Amino acid sequence: MRVVKIQGRLTALSPIYHGGNEKTGNVVLLNRLRFIVGGKPVDVPVVSGNQIRGRLRRLLARDFLQLAGYELDLSQKKHQKLYHTLFAGGVLTEVEEGESGVVDLDLKARLVRYVVPVRLFGVSYANQMVEGRVLVGFALPICRELVDFTGVDSDVSFYQLITRAFQTRRDELRVGGGGEGEDDETVQMIVEYEVFAPGAQFFHELVLETEEEGLALDLSALYRAVRLWQEEPYIGGKSSAGFGRLKIEYLWPSGVSEQKYLEHVEENRDEIRKALDELAEAL
Repeated sequence: MRVVKIQGRLTALSPIYHGGNEKTGNVVLLNRLRFIVGGKPVDVPVVSGNQIRGRLRRLLARDFLQLAGYELDLSQKKHQKLYHTLFAGGVLTEVEEGESGVVDLDLKARLVRYVVPVRLFGVSYANQMVEGRVLVGFALPICRELVDFTGVDSDVSFYQLITRAFQTRRDELRVGGGGEGEDDETVQMIVEYEVFAPGAQFFHELVLETEEEGLALDLSALYRAVRLWQEEPYIGGKSSAGFGRLKIEYLWPSGVSEQKYLEHVEENRDEIRKALDELAEAL
């Protein structure tokens, strides 16, 4: 087993909104994770690893299907399920009692061999699971409270990295009770939420756990996924309104490129399509 750690820095180029499930008054707070700092609990806002993992998975899955020339017909139920499996990781489903212990090892092996997004990020389908090879960490703000966790010195508190944004929503139908001729204030709703300020920086780590013979392809595919993210460098919510834009930088082992990944898809296009067809039938 080979373990490769790829560390990077993410810099907010616009406000980053990644809301949690807590509010203070009418303000939606950022997603927070509790750390023990100096022996005391401190709730620090972070960007979850699941958010980043999902972004990388979706970008690579879309790219993979395009390169393989495999088109999904979303009017077909089996392709709807295949889309969910590739882009969201799938879900375990109930099967007939007589089939509950049956595992199609041949299909599973070919998915791992040929379908790179499945190989890297894993999936659940029918009564089976394919474990992914990429571990995606939380994006931790570079601040003095988390120096022991990021290894990056900082004299800035995370409180200084947070600001607030707000938006108004007009009640065009005046269902809130305002009548014709009343001030606009009576038909507007203000929504306020915490965001990371532009310029805030985050420490982030990707960990690849793979076998020696798969290392070159896996690194190449992961490199491709990150490059695709750099081309569409957004995270969190409200990106359509200008939020979530990042500068994305990682340190890679010498010689890593996307070439191995591109060659794999080109050389195995027929096997890839066959494996995807069989996966669609198995869902």
